[in-house]
Amino acid sequence: MDTETTPPPDNATPRQSSPWRRLARRYALRRNRHRPLPWLGYALTTINIVVLALLIFDAPLGEAAMDLSPRLIAIAGAVTDIGRLAWILAAAIVALALGLLLTWRFSRAQGRYHAARLVRKVAYVGLSVLAASIVVHILKYAIGRARPPLYGQYGIFGFEPFHGDFLFQSFPSAHSAHVGALFAALALLFPRFRLLFAGIGLWLGATRIIIGVHYPSDVAAGLALGAWVAFAVAILFSRFGLVFSTGRDGWPKPRPRFDLPVDRRKFVKKL
Repeated sequence: MDTETTPPPDNATPRQSSPWRRLARRYALRRNRHRPLPWLGYALTTINIVVLALLIFDAPLGEAAMDLSPRLIAIAGAVTDIGRLAWILAAAIVALALGLLLTWRFSRAQGRYHAARLVRKVAYVGLSVLAASIVVHILKYAIGRARPPLYGQYGIFGFEPFHGDFLFQSFPSAHSAHVGALFAALALLFPRFRLLFAGIGLWLGATRIIIGVHYPSDVAAGLALGAWVAFAVAILFSRFGLVFSTGRDGWPKPRPRFDLPVDRRKFVKKL
């Protein structure tokens, strides 16, 4: 007796759903894990730090930077370009390429798993730095604060909003925002080394003061802005279970790595 295969209904769900549907399911599964964070307290702390730097440190350090050793200024000038957006994104692309090349050492399933983890981490870092760059450039153009070379004419309260000239784009520091986003993102990805990343970020921010293009409050605001953006992007990723998971305190935590079974004979041959 012949039988016919019943065709699936028109509204049947396909095996491979769209990425948007997968993200929606991820978000729905984690909706109950969201915890409120003390954003107001963080914001007030950040504002206080920037205002204190403006009122206490900008004038004396702005003047002292003009009398620093030329050798120190040259060293700071060579190091400070690490905070350029182009350099950071180029480094992220190189890290991604090298990481993907190393996945050949694993089995096919493991390789795809590790490649997916690496792509998501690099995407998180790159998105954090890029978002911080967009925000900081809008702010510095709108605020129009005069840079330290114009201190004799404008002082620390020289503001010409929407001026557009380089000498009136001091607050916040874009280099510091890039550095803050980069090292805050790395500190969230690798919390064991967060103190090291924080120290490197502070020193790189200080180079902007040493070479005389920013006041301390510019650097403090830039570092804080970048760190805030990296933290906000980490929160967003954790809501979908990408790179981060949400801890009991509401903070994003790196998702643990799961080791997949591997064919040891194939792995040894590749080594």
